Amino acid sequence: MKIPAVWIRAGIVGLLLITLFAGLTLRVVDLQLGDHSRLRQSYKRKVVFQTQLEGTRGRVLDRNGRVLALDEVRKNIAVDPKFIQRHNNPELVQAALSQFLNVEPALIGTRLADTSGRRFSYLEKFVDDHRAEELNTYLEENEIQKGVVFEKVKTRTYPHDNLLSHVIGFQNREGVGAAGIELRWNRFLKGKGGLRVGEKDGRRREMVSRREVQIDPQSGADVVLTVDQYLQYGVEEALEKAMSIYNANGAWAVVMNSRTGAVLALASKPDFNLNEFYRAKPEQYRNQNIGATYEPGSIMKPLVFAAALNEGLVVPDEVIDCENGTWFYNRRPIRDYHAYDKLTAADVLKKSSNIGTAKIGLRLNEDLFYTYMVNFGFGRKTGIELPGEETGISRSPRRWDSLTQSRIAFGHAITVTALQMAAAINVIANDGYLIQPYIVSEVRGNDGFLLYQRKPDPRGARVIRPEIAKKMCGLMARITEKGGTGWRSRFGDYEVAGKTGTAEKILPGGGYSKDQNIASFVGFFPAQNPELTIVISVDEPKGDKRTGGSVAAPVFADIASYAAGYLAIPTEGF
Repeated sequence: MKIPAVWIRAGIVGLLLITLFAGLTLRVVDLQLGDHSRLRQSYKRKVVFQTQLEGTRGRVLDRNGRVLALDEVRKNIAVDPKFIQRHNNPELVQAALSQFLNVEPALIGTRLADTSGRRFSYLEKFVDDHRAEELNTYLEENEIQKGVVFEKVKTRTYPHDNLLSHVIGFQNREGVGAAGIELRWNRFLKGKGGLRVGEKDGRRREMVSRREVQIDPQSGADVVLTVDQYLQYGVEEALEKAMSIYNANGAWAVVMNSRTGAVLALASKPDFNLNEFYRAKPEQYRNQNIGATYEPGSIMKPLVFAAALNEGLVVPDEVIDCENGTWFYNRRPIRDYHAYDKLTAADVLKKSSNIGTAKIGLRLNEDLFYTYMVNFGFGRKTGIELPGEETGISRSPRRWDSLTQSRIAFGHAITVTALQMAAAINVIANDGYLIQPYIVSEVRGNDGFLLYQRKPDPRGARVIRPEIAKKMCGLMARITEKGGTGWRSRFGDYEVAGKTGTAEKILPGGGYSKDQNIASFVGFFPAQNPELTIVISVDEPKGDKRTGGSVAAPVFADIASYAAGYLAIPTEGF
C-alpha cells in the first residue's frame, strides 16, 4: 500500500521534533550534571564582582583636639554626553552646571557636545558635599538631572589650607603620606582595607542576598600634635608681616615649652596650600626649621659664654680688651660691628663683641670647647618626629684650622638648624639641662585605645650647672635692656632674656656676602622663670637695617606678646 505523501511529511516533522526535544533534554541534563567549569567561570566574570574597601585614614589633631587633616567623602561631577543629547536638554544642563561648578562654561559646552560616543566625562573632581547637593537639588527641581553623574570619592582634606603645611605634610594621589606627619606617621594614620565579594543583577546592581564575602575596613589612628592651632596662626602672621616689611626671601620660627620641649608652633615661610600641594614649587616644600642649615652668627655667643662660666674661666665683671674694634688672631682680623675699647665680660655679651667673645672662647682647650658644642646638641639631629631633619656641621678639632675655634665662638665655621638652636639655648632656660624637642604627644586608635604617648623628661642631660644657667638668664636679660642689642624684643611688663644674631651668608665661591644675611633672635620669657623659648630667623632682609636686633627682635616681641596673651602667661611665669 502506498503511504500518502502527507503522512511521510508529518512523520519527518515529528521525527525532527522528537530529535530536537531529545537534544534539548540531553543539553539540559548536560548543563545540570556535566562539568562546565568554563561556562561557570564565564558567568562569574559577568555577574560576580570583587571590591577592595578602603579604610578611612586617621586624623591629625592639634593639642586641643582641633582637626588639621582628615578624610572626607566628596563628589566627582561627570556627564554622559550621548545620553544628555538624546534624553535631556543640553542647553539647560550646561547653564545649570556653569552656575554651580568651578569650570569654564565653554568647557562644559564642549563636553556636552561631544559626538565621539563617549558615555562618561569628568567636569570637576572633589566637589564638597554642600555644593554637590545644591547642584543635584537644582537639577531635580528643573527635571534635567538625567545624564549628570555624582560619583562618591574619598579625599584627604586640610581645613586650614597653608597652616602648618610643613609640619602636617600631605597624602599623595596614591593615598600614601608623602611629607611631614603624613609621611613619618603613615603606618599609624593609614587604615586597613576591607573586601567585598558578591553578585550583580542585569542592571549591574549588587544582589545583597548573594554577597559571599564582607570584610569591613578599619580606620587609621589619630595623631595628636603638641602644636596649638591658634598660636600657629599668630606665628605665621608675624612671619608674613616681617617678610613683607623687609622684602625677605623667607622667615622661620620655633616656639617651644621651655620645661618640656613640646613644640607649640613651628612655622616656615614660604609655604604652600596642602589641598593643592602639587602646585607648589620645590623650594616651598622645605621646612626651614629642620631642613635648612646656616651659620648662626652671634646667637651662638651665650652658649660659649655659658661654657666658659661653667668651667670657671670667666667672671662677669672682669674687664676684657676689645681692641677698639679690630683684633688680629693668628694674623687674621676679627672685627666688631661697633668699636669698643674695654668692656666687662657681661657687657661683651650685652654689646655682642666678636673680639671679646672669641677671647673668652679661646680660654677653653679645643677638646673641651668641642665637647660643649656636642653637649649643646650641635652636629646631630634633635630627633623631632618629622622627616627631613638635617644634622648641621660641627667638625671635630682634628679637622679645625688655627682659626676655627675663634670663629665658632661668634657663630661662624659651624652650621645649625633653627630647632637645634632652640634646644641649645633652652639649656639655659631649663636649669642647664638639654631636653629633646618633640611635636607628637600621642597616637590613638579609632577605638580610643592609646597606641603611643610621649612622656617628656624635663631633666634630660645636664650641660651646665643650674646656678650657672640662672646666672646666664640674668646676663641675657641685660641684652634686652636699653643699650643692649636686643632691646626691641621687649614687650609689656615681661622680662625677656635673649640674643641677637646677624650672620653673613657664605657665597658659592667662598667668602661672605656683604649684602645677604640671616637676621636672628633667640630668647625666652619670663627671664627668671622661663615658659617659652623662641627662635626667629629672617632670610635676606632688605634695607639699611638688616641686623638681628632691627629685624628679628621685633618679630620675637610680636610672637611672644601674642603667646603670652593667648596662653595667659603671668609676667613672673607660672
